[in-house]
Amino acid sequence: MNKIKLCLLLLLILTANLSMKSFATNFASIEYDVPIDYSKIDKNALADQANLLYNHFEQITDEEYRKKYIQALLNRYSVLSVMDPSDPFYFTRLGILYDELGNDTLAMSNFFKATNLVPKYQYASFSFGNYYYKRGYYRKALYQYKLAAGIISPYSYQRFMKIGSIYEKLGNYKLALEAYKSAYQEQNGLELYNKILLLEDLNSKNILYH
Repeated sequence: MNKIKLCLLLLLILTANLSMKSFATNFASIEYDVPIDYSKIDKNALADQANLLYNHFEQITDEEYRKKYIQALLNRYSVLSVMDPSDPFYFTRLGILYDELGNDTLAMSNFFKATNLVPKYQYASFSFGNYYYKRGYYRKALYQYKLAAGIISPYSYQRFMKIGSIYEKLGNYKLALEAYKSAYQEQNGLELYNKILLLEDLNSKNILYH
């Protein structure tokens, strides 16, 4: 009798699961099926929740630990991007998260959506620059970083450091020095200070590329 009850209970649970509206995610392929009644969702509350979670995510340095937050963030920002498709912020965040997963296609797709919506949106350009920088496309990264001019701290420091690094890689040490000095004004440090001194010394000897 107990076995019969157990079977009936399992059958009811299975039937209920199949009939429920789902927010299903196939993590391996990162494909979403989101049959949701968006009118019943508090967008502001969801955005606050997503941003709070993302702020914590940004502070994590351990790569494996970071990955534990990505799926939850993708779920939230995917819903927000559907609820407000005119806001480039949500697409930028999706681009960053897909970049983190190494999914180039979806990362680029979301970055393009963000920059097409607002061509001078600094956060999207900065994040797109990071995407290209990580993959060694330095001239494309530099183009995006230039579009991100004026972005606020802490991204402004990171932007100047990346620009300085790119100019170093391209052999233009004069412009690299200018970028590093700007970064130092944002956030000073001994390593950066020594790098600036070295480049200034080279510049005084007319070794720098102009």
